[in-house]
Amino acid sequence: MYTLDPDFSYTMPTASWFREQRPWEQGGMHYGKVSALSVSFVTDWDAAGRLLPEPFRPADEPVVSVSLSVNEDVAWLAGRAYNLVGVDVAAIFDGEVDRDVRGSFCVVMWEDLTEAIIGGRDHSGVPKVFGDIPNPTEEEGTWRCSLSHFGHLIMEMAVSDLKSLTAEGRTELERARRESNWMNYKYIPRLENDGADVSYATVYPTSGTCTAAWEGQGTIHFERSSFEQNPTQYKVINLLADLPIHEVTVARRAVWEPLKAIDRLPRRLR
Repeated sequence: MYTLDPDFSYTMPTASWFREQRPWEQGGMHYGKVSALSVSFVTDWDAAGRLLPEPFRPADEPVVSVSLSVNEDVAWLAGRAYNLVGVDVAAIFDGEVDRDVRGSFCVVMWEDLTEAIIGGRDHSGVPKVFGDIPNPTEEEGTWRCSLSHFGHLIMEMAVSDLKSLTAEGRTELERARRESNWMNYKYIPRLENDGADVSYATVYPTSGTCTAAWEGQGTIHFERSSFEQNPTQYKVINLLADLPIHEVTVARRAVWEPLKAIDRLPRRLR
């Protein structure tokens, strides 16, 4: 038999663990190279609000950002790689203690690796689920990517007419990543399914060095789903598919070498 250390945060199975206990003490979780495609667009305030739990509310300009990241040379995976698609909403948190906290709220994140999903959900409250995410493809200057599950399309995105950002522009991307509040909601239900064992908002810090970036034109499409097509995800997929796209504000490809996740102590919002 083994005794659980009350000061250690285990990831099941408790007989072992698969990541550093306090990554911020080692400078963060190191990703050697992250290549990302992203499209941001303005939607309706009320539609964005349906994606947010209280006490969050949409920012005055309700911007939704969708990004696909190819994560390579991941140190905690012994150099392996995985892909993710994240959907964020510009949001404001007004709690009992923390007021007017502005940043972006992660509505859902798809990943194609079990370990990455478990760690982010259990430890940090990132709302991760599984998806099939092939690497983006490039043809005649247009980058395309997609997301699917159970063989059914969820999202497709493209960026084109890309122009390189200046060193000053890349520095601004680095500053924004380090100083922004990327917010999540950690929720773990009670065993009896009559409420929550854990329920609070979190801020997840990251930083990185942007070695190259381009901006241009972008398109984004979410495909409506059904229970038969995607029984565990169709509700959130349809919330995204129903978002009006009034204006695409940013379409970008960026390369980070390296990127560091949880490079500082995460914090709770109250």
